Amino acid sequence: MLPKIIIGAQWGDEGKGKIVDYFAKDADYVVRFNGGNNAGHTVVYQGEKFPLSLLPSGVLWNKKLLISQGVVINPKVLLSEIDYFIKRSGKLDLSIDPRVNIVMPYHQLLDAATEEAKGDKKVGSLKLGIGYCYEDRNNRQGIRLEDLVDPKILRIKLYEIFPLKKKRIESVYNYKINITAADIYKEYSLYGQKLKKYIKDVSDVISQVINKKNILFEGAHGTFLDGNFGTYPYTTAVNTISGSVFSYVGFPPQKLEVVGIVKAYTTRVGGGPFPTELFDDSGAYMQEKGHEFGTVSKRRRRTGWLDIPMLRTSHRLNGFSYLVITKLDVLSGLKKLKIATHYIYKGKKLDTLPSSLEEISQVRPVFAQFEGWEEDISGIKKYASLPKNTRIYLSAIEKYLHIPIQYISVAPERNSIIKK
Repeated sequence: MLPKIIIGAQWGDEGKGKIVDYFAKDADYVVRFNGGNNAGHTVVYQGEKFPLSLLPSGVLWNKKLLISQGVVINPKVLLSEIDYFIKRSGKLDLSIDPRVNIVMPYHQLLDAATEEAKGDKKVGSLKLGIGYCYEDRNNRQGIRLEDLVDPKILRIKLYEIFPLKKKRIESVYNYKINITAADIYKEYSLYGQKLKKYIKDVSDVISQVINKKNILFEGAHGTFLDGNFGTYPYTTAVNTISGSVFSYVGFPPQKLEVVGIVKAYTTRVGGGPFPTELFDDSGAYMQEKGHEFGTVSKRRRRTGWLDIPMLRTSHRLNGFSYLVITKLDVLSGLKKLKIATHYIYKGKKLDTLPSSLEEISQVRPVFAQFEGWEEDISGIKKYASLPKNTRIYLSAIEKYLHIPIQYISVAPERNSIIKK
């Protein structure tokens, strides 16, 4: 009984939320281990959409939910999600590590001020303050949940930190702010009292059950938004690859079942290089049919063909046990499909994604072409019932990557998954 970890293999938005929800039915614990409320995910159940940004996707199964110290939380957003699900189901079994860092108003103001100052060199920040919260965490200036629930400590820390942040925002970025430390203290001390009952040492909980219970770790974002191995600087501030779960949750390295979530085509939000990006009718078709708009950002996602060199690199970084292909139904109706099998860079063949942003920007993808299919596959329940061309497309992915596909998502609903 290996712990299972869900990892997005691309630039995020792969459909991880639905897959976590699918696997959560058999889990005892579902653990969100990284990111903040910039990582939205949507679960569809009985025709109703449940947009989430902080609570683990297993919430719809009434499982034991854990938020580890690798997550940063906006308490207003988290309490809103908590209230929603308590009103819906009457209960919520949630534990939050006391070490989680808190996204403060000045983090959001810094985010907005610096993004505006970058002009046409913006990296696509959602201005939610997540990166600046991680900055304070790394600089040991962060306010943690354990501080938030202690009014005395919160006041001391806040009145030390806020003047420095205010000076930075107003003097460096000429960005006027009207909020005061007293305003923040009044609001956030109340949040602390509401969240106090959920505090529990998540590292300790996991250490006691890791070999006894079914544990599902839910990763946020995608591999190439990783702060170290992603398409830097067009990344998030957090580590997103599978190995980060050990330090973000707090348990020793061990064998995991690593589930790679791969959208049947490629998308990304914001700036940065995108070798297989489409600017034609096929790309527009994917955008519209796939409803490619961010759960949190509401921004239109850029679209492109599936990128095998990118996925090979993703496998190298994460060590996928198998893949789950999502949104395959979006490709129905396209006459021709393409998969990038490798790149050409200055006359040289590349089988993986380069580390250099400059090289990624200059690679030329080489495509294999496949016949599409017209059939609506959203109601299909068995792999053998998929159209022949659909199965050829999936087999090609397995052949290029040497990784088995075990599940295929063919519609947004939680039960629209084919086990291969």
